[in-house]
Amino acid sequence: MNTIFRKFRIFIPLLFALMIIGQSGCNDWLDIEPESELIKQEFWKTKEDVMAVLSATYDAMRETTIKSFLLGEVRADFISVASGEFSDYNRIGNNDISSTNWVVRWGDYYNTINLANTVMHYAPIMQEVDNSLSDRELEGIEAEMLFLRSLSYFYLVRIWKDVPLVLEATISDTVDFYLPKSPENVVLNQVVKDLKRASALAYTDQFWDEIVFYKGRANRYAIQALLADVLLWQEKYTECVAYCDSIINTGMFSLEPISDWFDLYYPGNSRQESLFEIQYDDDIEGQENPIYYSLLGQLNIDVEKIAYIPTDVRFVRKRGPIWKYRGTDQSGAGAAVRTSNERDANFIYYRYADVLLMKAEALGELGDFEPANNLVTSVAERAGATHIPTFSLDDFRNVLLTERGREFAGEGKRWFDLLRFAKKNNFDDKQRLVDVLLGKASDAQELAIMRTKVIDTMSYYLPIYQDEIQFNRNLVQNPFYDR
Repeated sequence: MNTIFRKFRIFIPLLFALMIIGQSGCNDWLDIEPESELIKQEFWKTKEDVMAVLSATYDAMRETTIKSFLLGEVRADFISVASGEFSDYNRIGNNDISSTNWVVRWGDYYNTINLANTVMHYAPIMQEVDNSLSDRELEGIEAEMLFLRSLSYFYLVRIWKDVPLVLEATISDTVDFYLPKSPENVVLNQVVKDLKRASALAYTDQFWDEIVFYKGRANRYAIQALLADVLLWQEKYTECVAYCDSIINTGMFSLEPISDWFDLYYPGNSRQESLFEIQYDDDIEGQENPIYYSLLGQLNIDVEKIAYIPTDVRFVRKRGPIWKYRGTDQSGAGAAVRTSNERDANFIYYRYADVLLMKAEALGELGDFEPANNLVTSVAERAGATHIPTFSLDDFRNVLLTERGREFAGEGKRWFDLLRFAKKNNFDDKQRLVDVLLGKASDAQELAIMRTKVIDTMSYYLPIYQDEIQFNRNLVQNPFYDR
C-alpha cells in the first residue's frame, strides 16, 4: 500500500477511460455493458485498485488548494492579489463579482466528492473479490473518504452557502445529474453525521512512523478538528468544545516552542502540532505548491492590518505571512529563502493552534472567559506576543479575531473567520465584515454603491457559475446575483 500511495502520486488512466465509455456516442448502446459494470469488472479487482483511487482523491483535493487559499483571503483585509494571471481573483477581492467569472466554478470540489463517493461505493464490492482488504482497512478507508467529502462540502458551504448535496457516485445513467441546491443547514447536518461516523471508524496511530502519511492522511484527530470547525460554524459551542477536548486530552499534540515555530512550515508535518496537511514534494514532478510558483510574486500583504508586533516571530522581520511558503527559517534572513527545488511547502488545513483557538472561541461564546483567555494566551505567548485577558463578549471576540489573524495569516482562513464572526446570531455582528468590504472602495462614488450591496448578507457568498445554471435546470442562482 505504501508503494502505491508513495508521495500521493499515482496514475490511473484506465479508471477515467472506463468512466467515459458511456459518453462515446455509440449507437449500439443496447449491446454494451452498463458503464458501472465495466468499471467494476475491469478495474475494481484488487486492493491496489482501491488504494489507487484513494490516492487520486487526495490528489483531487490538492487541486483545490489555490482556490481554497485565494477565496479564503482575497475578500478579506490582509492579502490582495495583483492583476495579470490572477486578475479574476483580483476582481472578486474588489467586490466585482459575476457568475461569468471562471473563478466561481465549483467543479474541483465536486471532483473530490465524486471520487470519495466512488471509493465508498466500490471498495466493499471489491473486498468480495480480493479479501486481502481487511474489514479494519475498509473502515479506515471509509473514514478518510468521509473526511475528504466533508472538507469539500465545508468549503462549498462557506463559499456558496446552499449547494447540491451529492452522496452517490456518478457511475451510471441511473444517477440524478440535475440535483437542486440543498440548504446550508441540511448540507452541514449531513457533514456532521458523516464526520461522527468517520471519527468512530478512523485510525488513531496508523502510519505514525511515516510522518508524511500520518499528517497527510485523515486520522481520527484530523477528522475531529474538522468536526469542531463545522460545529463552531453552526454555533454549537458545547459540542465544539467536546471535540476540541477529545484532541487535547490525548496528550499527543502540543504547540511547537517559539524556537522551533518555523518547523511548522519548513520542513512541515510537525509531529507535535500538525493535524492535517495536503502534501507536496518538489522531488516529484508536478508536486510544487502552486502558491509558491504561481502566486508569491503576485500577492500584496498589509502587515500593519495584521496588528504588527515587533517581538512576534510570526511577522518574521515584517516579511509577512508569505514567508511561510518562501522561507526556510524564522530569522527572515535573505539566505534563508527557499531554493528552486524547495517549492513544496505543504498546505496546512488543521494544526493544534486551531484546536486551542476554536475551543477558546466556543468557550467565549458560552461566557466561560477565564479558560478561553488562557487558551488565547498560550497561542500568543508561544509566538512572542502577549494577550491581555478580557471578560466581555464583544471585547473577547475582537481580541480573538485579532489573534487568529496573526496566527493563521496566509493560511487561507481570514475571510472564513470574518464571515463566521459576522454571521453569529443571524448576522448580528456583521458590521466588522461590512467595514472590511467597504474599505476596498477606491472613491466616494464606489463607496456609495457598495453600501447598497453589502447590506444583503447573500452578497457575502459567490454566485453559481453560469454554465452550471444552464446545464442543470434545477439550480437556482444566488438571489443577490439574479437581478
